[in-house]
Amino acid sequence: MQKKLTRKEKIALQQQGGATPSAKRQPTQQKNSNVKNVLGIFVAVLAFLLYANTFGHWYVLDDWGLMPENTMVKKGISGIPEIFQSSYRAGMNINDYQLYRPLSKAMFALEWQFSPGNPALGHWMNVIWFAITCFLLFHVLTVFMKGNLIVPFITTLLFVTHPLHTEVVANIKSRDEIISLLLLLLTALWVYRYSVTDKIKYLFGSGIVFFLALLSKESAITWLAVIPLLLYFFTEAKSKHYLRSSSMLVFATVVFLLIRRKILGNVDLPIPVVDNSLVAIDNFLVQRANAISILGYYLKLFVLPLTLCSDGSFNTFPALSLTDWRVLVSLALFLGMGIYAIVRFRQKDPVAFGILYFLVTISLVSNVLILIGTNYGERLLFLPSLGFCFVVGVVLQKAFKLGTEESKAGSVSAFLKTAGRPVYVAAFIAFLFSLKTVARNADWKSDTTLFDTDLQTVPNSVHMLFYRANHITAEEELLGLDSLQKKAVMDEAIAILSHAVEIYPAYADAYQRRGYIYYTRNDFTKAEADYLEALKHNPTHPVTHNNYGNLLFNKRKYPEAMEHFKMAAKYNPFYAHAINNMASVYGVYAEGQREQAQKDPANQAKHLEEARKLFDTAIGYFLQAIEIDPAYPDPYNLVSMTYRYTGDEAKAEKYAALAKKVQREKLEKQKKNNAKD
Repeated sequence: MQKKLTRKEKIALQQQGGATPSAKRQPTQQKNSNVKNVLGIFVAVLAFLLYANTFGHWYVLDDWGLMPENTMVKKGISGIPEIFQSSYRAGMNINDYQLYRPLSKAMFALEWQFSPGNPALGHWMNVIWFAITCFLLFHVLTVFMKGNLIVPFITTLLFVTHPLHTEVVANIKSRDEIISLLLLLLTALWVYRYSVTDKIKYLFGSGIVFFLALLSKESAITWLAVIPLLLYFFTEAKSKHYLRSSSMLVFATVVFLLIRRKILGNVDLPIPVVDNSLVAIDNFLVQRANAISILGYYLKLFVLPLTLCSDGSFNTFPALSLTDWRVLVSLALFLGMGIYAIVRFRQKDPVAFGILYFLVTISLVSNVLILIGTNYGERLLFLPSLGFCFVVGVVLQKAFKLGTEESKAGSVSAFLKTAGRPVYVAAFIAFLFSLKTVARNADWKSDTTLFDTDLQTVPNSVHMLFYRANHITAEEELLGLDSLQKKAVMDEAIAILSHAVEIYPAYADAYQRRGYIYYTRNDFTKAEADYLEALKHNPTHPVTHNNYGNLLFNKRKYPEAMEHFKMAAKYNPFYAHAINNMASVYGVYAEGQREQAQKDPANQAKHLEEARKLFDTAIGYFLQAIEIDPAYPDPYNLVSMTYRYTGDEAKAEKYAALAKKVQREKLEKQKKNNAKD
């Protein structure tokens, strides 16, 4: 027979989060749970609908290097083991090996397996994962806030609709941000469950999902501080819970860092000024002061996200002095936030938590502690923005003097009746946010729409100028244009790139692209000058080495061309174009030996044997290029010709047929790409 609890025992049990055996309490809990589920589904559906206009979008910006132009991802499922054993940007035509984010990249490979060359699946998955994350966010907040629905609902509503998140959801590449937050929320939930049940399965589960969050994006490491803050502000966890949960998460972090170092090595490449303009500031204090001013700009975007852009690198934010008002105001704001959080820490003020969460999660991407690969990025605010939304939710609840119990209700209508005023205010803000979000989504439809729009916002961003020029001169963009139209486009691109190098004279990418345009016009003198200037400022760029090698090849300077092709393959071992070009040089050498056999009958056998060896070497490289990038048609044609030279007609016919098939598929994709606008 169940013991009847005294009034004091019931109160004590309630304070511990337990439940009385009252027959009236269970229906109330059930009704509150139903309301919570309805509100959770509402924010998830809203998230889905808000980004539904991205389903027909194309690949944009960084999507190209991680999907249609990434040799590992295009292998589909078979490429996943290779993805987990290489850097994030491996398979692209760059030599940046400082990031390790295999989880989201593996997801892209899986999607490519089922829908190759089609971005629709990627956009659908981004929106679905975002909706699931928002549902989980609401649920986790209600758990930590002991059933309070007002703050979690307002927080999630603002998070769902905030326009700053358009880059994350509309750009497939930013799946790493979404999955990381989803897994961090699961980590927090399982740490909470461990703290109230002492069940080891939740402790181990939290370590596993935290490790997966790190595999999605390294910035998840900031939650090593967030988790103890959650326990302190919102639970009655004991010291053992802090110690054990933190130890488990630290262990997962150490394992991740060891794997990361094993994969990436200990390479510390310099940060290009063109990527992070703060690098150009020599004075440490002035450099950090400018970083703080950009943080102040972020705060403005939280409140007034009116002008958004996909790139804010050199020269978007001019260098400011220590006494500039933008530096001083930003510094004052952050000092005020920090002082408030410290003063209100012992009182467990939720606003203090929101501030601390924001400061912790933005710390690694702020450029204040360490310089990172960019000085500005709206995607970097995905995690920190949650702190802003949370503070707004708490402030609105306090402003209308509503308590936790008033946020609990047996129905949605009852919830809105008691908690309606702060919710309606938040809904109005969310409505305004939604209008901007839907409009900004449209900018991310294609490279054309994004670059045209953002260049109006950041006309002096050398990255954006390069993106625009590179895009309009891409092979697929020139399809269907007559010679006069192509000339006009090329002239425009040259003017854009010339403007970029005027702003930043050491911009290697701009010289490289301008050199390529001159090369296509057979202006080898100007092309060579630009290639050499590009290599002067960036001697390790694979594309520049490959393109300069092509120029030298056409000038019949084969040994020099080979050196540059080898350099391109050295800095990017997955560069199919460079490896194909190396094979072509061996083919030329083989042809030379065949000619020597005609001119030197006495040593004919020797020359023909050497030609055979060189042809075999060329075939090996052609096949390697095909293996790296099966959608690249050139090596199919060239290996077919080489097999024909060696007398292997069967293989020559086989690869000639494959060349036609691959070329046909390439043209179809290019036409589809042109139809996207």
